[in-house]
Amino acid sequence: MAKLKAGKPADSGTRIEDPAILRDVFQQLFDLEAEFPIKVEGTSTLPYFCSILKLNWDEGCLVLKLVRPLPHELLVGAVFHFLCASGEQRYEGFITFQGREGYLQYRFERPAYLLLSDRRVHKRYPFRPRESAYVILQDSGVPGLGVAGPLVNIGLGGLALRVDRIIRLDTGVRIPPSTAIFDRGKGFPRIRVQDLPRIHLLEARGLSTHATERGNELVLGLAFTSLTPEEEALIQAALEVRDRLQRGGGPRSEGGAVALRPDGRPLLPGEGAPPDAQVAAGDILRRLRRRTSTVGLVMPEGPQRDALELRLREAGFLRLQVAGSMAQLAALAAGEPRRHAPRLCIVDLAVAHAGDAEPLEAVRSIEAEVAGLGSIPTAILCDAVDPTLLLAQADLTRFVSTEVGPESLATLDAMLDRDPAE
Repeated sequence: MAKLKAGKPADSGTRIEDPAILRDVFQQLFDLEAEFPIKVEGTSTLPYFCSILKLNWDEGCLVLKLVRPLPHELLVGAVFHFLCASGEQRYEGFITFQGREGYLQYRFERPAYLLLSDRRVHKRYPFRPRESAYVILQDSGVPGLGVAGPLVNIGLGGLALRVDRIIRLDTGVRIPPSTAIFDRGKGFPRIRVQDLPRIHLLEARGLSTHATERGNELVLGLAFTSLTPEEEALIQAALEVRDRLQRGGGPRSEGGAVALRPDGRPLLPGEGAPPDAQVAAGDILRRLRRRTSTVGLVMPEGPQRDALELRLREAGFLRLQVAGSMAQLAALAAGEPRRHAPRLCIVDLAVAHAGDAEPLEAVRSIEAEVAGLGSIPTAILCDAVDPTLLLAQADLTRFVSTEVGPESLATLDAMLDRDPAE
Protein backbone atom coordinates (compact mmCIF):
# COMPACT_ATOMS: atom_id res chain seq x y z
CA MET A 1 0.00 0.00 0.00
CA ALA A 2 1.46 3.34 -1.00
CA LYS A 3 2.51 5.90 1.55
CA LEU A 4 1.20 9.43 1.89
CA LYS A 5 2.66 12.63 0.59
CA ALA A 6 2.67 16.09 2.14
CA GLY A 7 0.27 18.50 0.51
CA LYS A 8 -3.07 18.06 -1.14
CA PRO A 9 -3.65 15.41 -3.76
CA ALA A 10 -3.84 16.64 -7.32
CA ASP A 11 -7.44 17.07 -8.45
CA SER A 12 -7.38 15.66 -11.98
CA GLY A 13 -11.11 15.62 -12.59
CA THR A 14 -11.53 12.25 -10.88
CA ARG A 15 -13.30 13.56 -7.79
CA ILE A 16 -15.88 11.00 -6.58
CA GLU A 17 -18.83 12.23 -4.52
CA ASP A 18 -21.33 9.41 -5.14
CA PRO A 19 -22.41 8.30 -1.59
CA ALA A 20 -22.91 4.71 -2.74
CA ILE A 21 -19.32 4.44 -4.05
CA LEU A 22 -17.88 6.05 -0.93
CA ARG A 23 -19.82 3.71 1.30
CA ASP A 24 -18.82 0.64 -0.72
CA VAL A 25 -15.12 1.55 -0.52
CA PHE A 26 -15.18 1.96 3.27
CA GLN A 27 -17.42 -1.07 3.77
CA GLN A 28 -14.85 -3.18 1.96
CA LEU A 29 -12.04 -1.75 4.11
CA PHE A 30 -14.10 -2.59 7.20
CA ASP A 31 -14.99 -6.12 6.06
CA LEU A 32 -11.39 -6.98 5.15
CA GLU A 33 -9.95 -5.31 8.27
CA ALA A 34 -7.50 -3.71 5.85
CA GLU A 35 -4.79 -1.38 7.13
CA PHE A 36 -4.26 1.97 5.41
CA PRO A 37 -2.21 5.09 6.21
CA ILE A 38 -3.44 8.46 7.47
CA LYS A 39 -1.43 11.57 8.34
CA VAL A 40 -2.10 15.09 9.56
CA GLU A 41 -2.58 17.24 6.46
CA GLY A 42 0.28 19.60 5.70
CA THR A 43 2.93 17.79 7.75
CA SER A 44 5.93 15.79 6.56
CA THR A 45 5.86 13.18 9.34
CA LEU A 46 5.46 9.49 8.60
CA PRO A 47 1.85 8.32 8.49
CA TYR A 48 -0.13 6.36 11.07
CA PHE A 49 -1.41 2.98 9.93
CA CYS A 50 -4.95 2.11 10.97
CA SER A 51 -7.96 -0.08 10.31
CA ILE A 52 -11.69 0.62 10.65
CA LEU A 53 -13.01 -0.60 14.00
CA LYS A 54 -16.57 0.77 13.63
CA LEU A 55 -18.33 2.08 10.55
CA ASN A 56 -21.24 4.37 11.47
CA TRP A 57 -21.79 5.62 7.96
CA ASP A 58 -25.33 6.94 8.41
CA GLU A 59 -24.17 8.92 11.44
CA GLY A 60 -21.31 10.37 9.38
CA CYS A 61 -18.37 8.94 11.32
CA LEU A 62 -15.93 6.07 11.58
CA VAL A 63 -13.82 4.78 14.46
CA LEU A 64 -10.27 3.89 13.50
CA LYS A 65 -7.87 1.67 15.42
CA LEU A 66 -4.26 2.83 15.09
CA VAL A 67 -1.07 0.87 15.68
CA ARG A 68 0.50 3.81 17.56
CA PRO A 69 -1.15 6.67 19.46
CA LEU A 70 -1.90 10.12 18.09
CA PRO A 71 -0.32 13.06 19.96
CA HIS A 72 -2.21 13.98 23.14
CA GLU A 73 -2.16 17.64 22.14
CA LEU A 74 -3.98 16.97 18.84
CA LEU A 75 -7.02 19.24 18.58
CA VAL A 76 -10.52 18.25 17.50
CA GLY A 77 -11.02 19.36 13.91
CA ALA A 78 -7.54 18.38 12.71
CA VAL A 79 -7.69 17.27 9.07
CA PHE A 80 -6.05 13.98 8.08
CA HIS A 81 -5.12 12.91 4.57
CA PHE A 82 -5.67 9.18 3.88
CA LEU A 83 -4.81 6.73 1.13
CA CYS A 84 -6.57 3.38 0.71
CA ALA A 85 -7.11 0.60 -1.82
CA SER A 86 -10.33 -1.04 -2.92
CA GLY A 87 -9.98 -3.80 -5.46
CA GLU A 88 -7.37 -2.70 -7.97
CA GLN A 89 -8.04 1.01 -7.44
CA ARG A 90 -6.43 3.40 -4.98
CA TYR A 91 -8.25 6.37 -3.47
CA GLU A 92 -7.25 9.32 -1.32
CA GLY A 93 -9.11 12.05 0.49
CA PHE A 94 -9.58 13.77 3.86
CA ILE A 95 -11.15 12.88 7.20
CA THR A 96 -11.59 15.15 10.24
CA PHE A 97 -10.56 14.18 13.76
CA GLN A 98 -13.49 14.22 16.24
CA GLY A 99 -12.03 12.72 19.42
CA ARG A 100 -10.78 9.64 21.22
CA GLU A 101 -12.88 6.51 21.79
CA GLY A 102 -10.45 4.33 23.77
CA TYR A 103 -6.89 3.05 23.74
CA LEU A 104 -5.57 3.53 20.18
CA GLN A 105 -9.16 4.14 19.04
CA TYR A 106 -10.14 7.48 17.45
CA ARG A 107 -13.33 8.88 15.91
CA PHE A 108 -13.27 10.70 12.55
CA GLU A 109 -15.86 12.39 10.36
CA ARG A 110 -16.34 10.38 7.17
CA PRO A 111 -14.98 11.90 3.94
CA ALA A 112 -17.17 14.02 1.68
CA TYR A 113 -15.44 12.76 -1.47
CA LEU A 114 -12.64 10.55 -2.80
CA LEU A 115 -9.97 11.14 -5.42
CA LEU A 116 -8.55 8.47 -7.68
CA SER A 117 -4.88 8.04 -6.83
CA ASP A 118 -1.93 5.97 -7.94
CA ARG A 119 1.03 7.70 -6.38
CA ARG A 120 3.99 6.65 -4.34
CA VAL A 121 5.15 9.21 -1.83
CA HIS A 122 8.66 8.30 -0.75
CA LYS A 123 11.34 7.98 -3.40
CA ARG A 124 12.52 4.41 -4.00
CA TYR A 125 16.21 3.65 -4.61
CA PRO A 126 16.97 0.71 -6.92
CA PHE A 127 19.45 -2.06 -6.09
CA ARG A 128 21.21 -4.35 -8.54
CA PRO A 129 21.66 -8.08 -7.85
CA ARG A 130 25.46 -7.75 -7.60
CA GLU A 131 25.02 -5.42 -4.60
CA SER A 132 23.96 -8.48 -2.56
CA ALA A 133 21.25 -6.72 -0.48
CA TYR A 134 18.84 -9.50 0.49
CA VAL A 135 15.33 -9.59 1.98
CA ILE A 136 13.84 -12.29 4.23
CA LEU A 137 10.16 -12.26 5.26
CA GLN A 138 7.95 -14.27 7.59
CA ASP A 139 4.16 -14.05 7.49
CA SER A 140 3.76 -15.57 10.98
CA GLY A 141 5.50 -17.80 13.45
CA VAL A 142 6.04 -21.52 12.91
CA PRO A 143 4.17 -22.96 11.07
CA GLY A 144 3.91 -20.32 8.39
CA LEU A 145 5.61 -19.15 5.23
CA GLY A 146 9.06 -17.71 4.72
CA VAL A 147 9.93 -15.66 1.65
CA ALA A 148 13.39 -14.64 0.46
CA GLY A 149 15.00 -12.87 -2.46
CA PRO A 150 17.28 -10.01 -3.53
CA LEU A 151 16.24 -6.41 -2.88
CA VAL A 152 14.86 -4.59 -5.95
CA ASN A 153 14.30 -1.15 -4.39
CA ILE A 154 13.73 0.49 -1.01
CA GLY A 155 12.53 3.80 0.42
CA LEU A 156 11.17 5.14 3.70
CA GLY A 157 7.73 3.91 2.67
CA GLY A 158 8.58 0.33 1.78
CA LEU A 159 10.53 -1.97 -0.51
CA ALA A 160 10.28 -4.47 -3.34
CA LEU A 161 12.09 -7.79 -3.68
CA ARG A 162 12.42 -10.47 -6.31
CA VAL A 163 10.94 -13.63 -4.79
CA ASP A 164 13.44 -16.45 -5.25
CA ARG A 165 12.32 -18.80 -2.52
CA ILE A 166 9.18 -19.61 -0.52
CA ILE A 167 9.23 -22.33 2.12
CA ARG A 168 7.02 -23.74 4.86
CA LEU A 169 8.68 -22.81 8.12
CA ASP A 170 7.70 -26.02 9.92
CA THR A 171 8.95 -28.50 7.31
CA GLY A 172 11.29 -26.58 5.02
CA VAL A 173 9.30 -27.72 1.97
CA ARG A 174 9.72 -25.29 -0.93
CA ILE A 175 6.66 -23.78 -2.61
CA PRO A 176 6.74 -22.48 -6.21
CA PRO A 177 6.49 -18.65 -6.23
CA SER A 178 3.04 -17.45 -7.29
CA THR A 179 1.14 -14.17 -7.15
CA ALA A 180 -1.79 -16.09 -5.64
CA ILE A 181 0.16 -16.44 -2.37
CA PHE A 182 0.39 -12.69 -1.79
CA ASP A 183 -2.99 -11.07 -1.24
CA ARG A 184 -2.98 -7.28 -1.07
CA GLY A 185 -2.64 -6.29 2.59
CA LYS A 186 -1.07 -9.60 3.68
CA GLY A 187 0.88 -8.90 6.86
CA PHE A 188 4.55 -9.70 7.38
CA PRO A 189 5.42 -9.15 11.06
CA ARG A 190 9.10 -9.90 10.39
CA ILE A 191 10.98 -8.24 7.54
CA ARG A 192 14.78 -8.56 7.54
CA VAL A 193 16.88 -6.62 5.04
CA GLN A 194 20.54 -7.66 4.98
CA ASP A 195 23.60 -5.75 3.76
CA LEU A 196 22.17 -2.31 3.07
CA PRO A 197 24.81 0.44 2.77
CA ARG A 198 26.26 1.29 6.18
CA ILE A 199 24.06 -1.20 8.05
CA HIS A 200 24.24 -4.98 8.23
CA LEU A 201 20.66 -5.74 9.20
CA LEU A 202 17.34 -3.87 9.25
CA GLU A 203 14.29 -5.46 10.90
CA ALA A 204 10.78 -4.08 10.40
CA ARG A 205 7.22 -5.18 9.67
CA GLY A 206 4.87 -4.40 6.81
CA LEU A 207 2.09 -5.30 4.41
CA SER A 208 2.09 -6.56 0.83
CA THR A 209 0.97 -3.96 -1.70
CA HIS A 210 1.36 -5.89 -4.96
CA ALA A 211 2.81 -9.05 -6.48
CA THR A 212 3.76 -8.70 -10.14
CA GLU A 213 5.12 -11.20 -12.63
CA ARG A 214 7.88 -9.84 -14.85
CA GLY A 215 8.72 -12.54 -17.33
CA ASN A 216 9.97 -15.45 -15.23
CA GLU A 217 10.35 -13.28 -12.12
CA LEU A 218 7.93 -12.47 -9.32
CA VAL A 219 8.36 -9.05 -7.70
CA LEU A 220 6.68 -8.44 -4.34
CA GLY A 221 6.04 -4.91 -3.06
CA LEU A 222 5.75 -4.13 0.65
CA ALA A 223 4.78 -1.06 2.68
CA PHE A 224 6.43 -0.58 6.07
CA THR A 225 4.12 -0.22 9.07
CA SER A 226 4.87 1.33 12.46
CA LEU A 227 8.55 2.09 11.94
CA THR A 228 10.30 3.07 15.16
CA PRO A 229 12.54 6.17 15.19
CA GLU A 230 15.55 3.83 15.28
CA GLU A 231 14.35 1.91 12.21
CA GLU A 232 13.69 5.17 10.36
CA ALA A 233 17.21 6.35 11.24
CA LEU A 234 18.73 3.13 9.92
CA ILE A 235 16.83 3.32 6.62
CA GLN A 236 17.61 7.01 6.21
CA ALA A 237 21.32 6.34 6.78
CA ALA A 238 21.34 3.75 3.99
CA LEU A 239 19.32 5.96 1.63
CA GLU A 240 21.66 8.91 2.12
CA VAL A 241 24.53 6.79 0.83
CA ARG A 242 22.42 5.63 -2.12
CA ASP A 243 21.34 9.19 -2.91
CA ARG A 244 24.94 10.44 -3.01
CA LEU A 245 25.93 7.60 -5.31
CA GLN A 246 23.03 8.36 -7.67
CA ARG A 247 24.08 12.03 -7.79
CA GLY A 248 27.64 11.03 -8.62
CA GLY A 249 29.22 11.62 -5.22
CA GLY A 250 31.14 9.01 -3.29
CA PRO A 251 30.33 7.84 0.18
CA ARG A 252 31.45 10.02 3.03
CA SER A 253 34.77 9.13 4.57
CA GLU A 254 33.27 8.69 8.02
CA GLY A 255 34.05 5.03 8.35
CA GLY A 256 30.77 3.67 6.96
CA ALA A 257 29.04 2.53 10.15
CA VAL A 258 25.94 3.98 11.75
CA ALA A 259 26.70 5.74 15.04
CA LEU A 260 25.34 3.76 17.98
CA ARG A 261 24.23 4.43 21.52
CA PRO A 262 25.81 2.39 24.33
CA ASP A 263 22.88 -0.04 24.19
CA GLY A 264 23.55 -0.76 20.52
CA ARG A 265 20.64 1.25 19.08
CA PRO A 266 21.43 3.83 16.35
CA LEU A 267 21.70 7.51 17.12
CA LEU A 268 18.71 9.41 15.78
CA PRO A 269 19.10 12.44 13.49
CA GLY A 270 20.13 15.47 15.51
CA GLU A 271 21.52 13.45 18.39
CA GLY A 272 25.15 13.89 19.27
CA ALA A 273 27.58 11.16 20.14
CA PRO A 274 27.02 9.77 23.64
CA PRO A 275 29.29 11.15 26.37
CA ASP A 276 32.37 9.08 27.15
CA ALA A 277 30.91 8.29 30.58
CA GLN A 278 27.85 6.69 28.94
CA VAL A 279 30.04 4.65 26.59
CA ALA A 280 32.14 3.47 29.52
CA ALA A 281 29.02 2.58 31.53
CA GLY A 282 27.60 0.59 28.62
CA ASP A 283 30.89 -1.28 28.23
CA ILE A 284 30.99 -2.07 31.95
CA LEU A 285 27.43 -3.45 31.87
CA ARG A 286 28.23 -5.59 28.83
CA ARG A 287 31.34 -7.06 30.49
CA LEU A 288 29.40 -7.68 33.73
CA ARG A 289 26.61 -9.47 31.85
CA ARG A 290 29.08 -11.72 30.08
CA ARG A 291 30.92 -12.54 33.30
CA THR A 292 27.84 -13.34 35.41
CA SER A 293 25.58 -15.14 32.89
CA THR A 294 25.60 -18.93 32.70
CA VAL A 295 26.09 -19.94 29.07
CA GLY A 296 25.79 -23.47 27.72
CA LEU A 297 28.25 -24.43 24.95
CA VAL A 298 27.27 -27.60 23.09
CA MET A 299 29.81 -28.80 20.52
CA PRO A 300 31.53 -32.10 19.63
CA GLU A 301 34.69 -32.60 21.64
CA GLY A 302 37.91 -31.68 19.87
CA PRO A 303 40.37 -28.89 19.02
CA GLN A 304 37.68 -26.68 17.48
CA ARG A 305 35.64 -26.74 20.69
CA ASP A 306 38.75 -26.06 22.79
CA ALA A 307 39.61 -23.05 20.62
CA LEU A 308 36.05 -21.70 20.79
CA GLU A 309 35.86 -22.14 24.57
CA LEU A 310 39.12 -20.21 24.93
CA ARG A 311 37.81 -17.46 22.62
CA LEU A 312 34.62 -17.09 24.65
CA ARG A 313 36.47 -17.00 27.96
CA GLU A 314 38.88 -14.37 26.61
CA ALA A 315 35.82 -12.33 25.57
CA GLY A 316 34.55 -12.46 29.17
CA PHE A 317 32.11 -15.42 29.15
CA LEU A 318 33.36 -17.06 32.33
CA ARG A 319 30.39 -19.20 33.40
CA LEU A 320 30.46 -21.76 30.60
CA GLN A 321 28.79 -25.15 30.83
CA VAL A 322 30.57 -27.17 28.11
CA ALA A 323 29.03 -30.37 26.75
CA GLY A 324 29.23 -32.57 23.68
CA SER A 325 25.46 -32.92 23.24
CA MET A 326 22.22 -31.43 24.51
CA ALA A 327 21.69 -34.56 26.61
CA GLN A 328 25.02 -33.94 28.35
CA LEU A 329 24.12 -30.28 28.95
CA ALA A 330 20.79 -31.32 30.48
CA ALA A 331 22.65 -33.82 32.70
CA LEU A 332 25.01 -31.06 33.85
CA ALA A 333 22.06 -28.88 34.82
CA ALA A 334 20.31 -31.77 36.62
CA GLY A 335 23.50 -32.72 38.46
CA GLU A 336 24.05 -29.23 39.78
CA PRO A 337 20.65 -28.11 41.07
CA ARG A 338 22.16 -25.10 42.85
CA ARG A 339 23.27 -23.61 39.53
CA HIS A 340 20.86 -21.68 37.37
CA ALA A 341 19.82 -23.00 33.97
CA PRO A 342 21.80 -21.39 31.14
CA ARG A 343 20.63 -17.92 30.17
CA LEU A 344 21.96 -18.58 26.67
CA CYS A 345 22.79 -21.75 24.74
CA ILE A 346 25.44 -21.81 22.01
CA VAL A 347 24.99 -24.99 19.99
CA ASP A 348 27.00 -26.26 17.04
CA LEU A 349 24.72 -27.24 14.15
CA ALA A 350 26.91 -30.33 13.69
CA VAL A 351 25.55 -31.95 16.88
CA ALA A 352 22.23 -32.56 15.07
CA HIS A 353 23.12 -32.28 11.37
CA ALA A 354 24.61 -35.35 9.71
CA GLY A 355 24.67 -36.94 6.27
CA ASP A 356 22.06 -35.78 3.78
CA ALA A 357 19.62 -34.52 6.40
CA GLU A 358 18.17 -31.07 5.82
CA PRO A 359 19.80 -28.33 7.96
CA LEU A 360 16.33 -27.14 8.94
CA GLU A 361 15.58 -30.53 10.48
CA ALA A 362 18.74 -30.18 12.59
CA VAL A 363 17.72 -26.69 13.71
CA ARG A 364 14.27 -27.85 14.75
CA SER A 365 15.82 -30.77 16.66
CA ILE A 366 18.16 -28.42 18.56
CA GLU A 367 15.33 -25.99 19.35
CA ALA A 368 13.18 -28.83 20.69
CA GLU A 369 15.97 -30.08 22.97
CA VAL A 370 16.76 -26.59 24.26
CA ALA A 371 13.05 -26.07 24.96
CA GLY A 372 13.32 -28.95 27.43
CA LEU A 373 15.54 -26.71 29.58
CA GLY A 374 13.17 -23.73 29.31
CA SER A 375 12.68 -20.68 27.09
CA ILE A 376 16.38 -20.06 26.48
CA PRO A 377 17.75 -17.95 23.60
CA THR A 378 19.82 -20.19 21.34
CA ALA A 379 22.73 -19.22 19.11
CA ILE A 380 23.40 -21.93 16.51
CA LEU A 381 26.95 -22.13 15.18
CA CYS A 382 27.39 -22.79 11.47
CA ASP A 383 30.13 -22.18 8.90
CA ALA A 384 27.77 -20.63 6.35
CA VAL A 385 24.15 -19.60 6.92
CA ASP A 386 21.78 -20.94 4.27
CA PRO A 387 18.91 -18.49 3.57
CA THR A 388 16.53 -21.37 4.31
CA LEU A 389 17.72 -21.30 7.91
CA LEU A 390 17.16 -17.56 8.21
CA LEU A 391 13.68 -17.97 6.78
CA ALA A 392 12.86 -20.49 9.47
CA GLN A 393 14.54 -18.61 12.32
CA ALA A 394 12.39 -18.82 15.44
CA ASP A 395 12.01 -15.91 17.83
CA LEU A 396 14.58 -17.25 20.31
CA THR A 397 17.04 -18.53 17.69
CA ARG A 398 19.92 -16.74 15.97
CA PHE A 399 22.68 -18.05 13.71
CA VAL A 400 26.31 -17.05 14.26
CA SER A 401 29.59 -17.92 12.59
CA THR A 402 31.76 -20.59 14.15
CA GLU A 403 34.58 -18.05 14.03
CA VAL A 404 32.75 -15.96 16.69
CA GLY A 405 34.14 -12.60 15.61
CA PRO A 406 32.99 -9.12 16.75
CA GLU A 407 29.68 -9.40 14.89
CA SER A 408 28.88 -12.76 16.50
CA LEU A 409 29.83 -11.42 19.94
CA ALA A 410 27.45 -8.48 19.41
CA THR A 411 24.68 -10.98 18.58
CA LEU A 412 25.40 -12.94 21.76
CA ASP A 413 25.32 -9.73 23.80
CA ALA A 414 21.94 -8.81 22.33
CA MET A 415 20.58 -12.25 23.22
CA LEU A 416 21.85 -11.97 26.80
CA ASP A 417 20.29 -8.52 27.02
CA ARG A 418 16.88 -9.99 26.21
CA ASP A 419 14.39 -9.85 29.09
CA PRO A 420 14.01 -13.48 30.34
CA ALA A 421 10.28 -12.80 30.89
CA GLU A 422 9.72 -12.11 27.19
